[in-house]
Amino acid sequence: MKEAIYSWVKCLAIFYILLTMFIYLVPTEKYQRYVRFFMGLLLIVMLITPVLSILEKSRELPESFLNLYQEEERQRLTMDMENLQKSLLEKGVEKQLGKNILEALQKKGIEAIQCEVHIEGELLKASVWTKEVPDSGSERGIKDELAANWGIREENCEIFVGENGEQTVGDPASSGTASHSDSTSGVG
Repeated sequence: MKEAIYSWVKCLAIFYILLTMFIYLVPTEKYQRYVRFFMGLLLIVMLITPVLSILEKSRELPESFLNLYQEEERQRLTMDMENLQKSLLEKGVEKQLGKNILEALQKKGIEAIQCEVHIEGELLKASVWTKEVPDSGSERGIKDELAANWGIREENCEIFVGENGEQTVGDPASSGTASHSDSTSGVG
């Protein structure tokens, strides 16, 4: 018992010497504050350790910390997997909606060659590519079809001409390229 107390006091003395050395090595008072705080936390751990060992709790502390850490890690991994599943499901829905809209437009006699749908929260955005510049009736038909049957508002519809979105139709303020850099050319 005497040796344990002597060892504990010896560790505290060494700790105090190291604390003093660290404080003088730190260049500014701003950082000295952080060093003092961190060393204070270490001092608290050093003071509590003998008390916990007397109560035979020192073995349970690291184990409980490890258990808590593993539980947090499991929850984080679960959240990551759920987010990945949601993202993959969203991409699949976007692709299938694009195919379904393309088929519906072609059934109505509109010559669409590609359709991409992007889901942003609860908002749907659609980009439709046609072979030729559609007349105002065809353009209106595309936008009406998207609004009526798919719930895509007119301001969220983009109509492009050609496979690479070379020319934009409808909005005079639009540029000649697609707003989504990950779009592909050709029929998806």
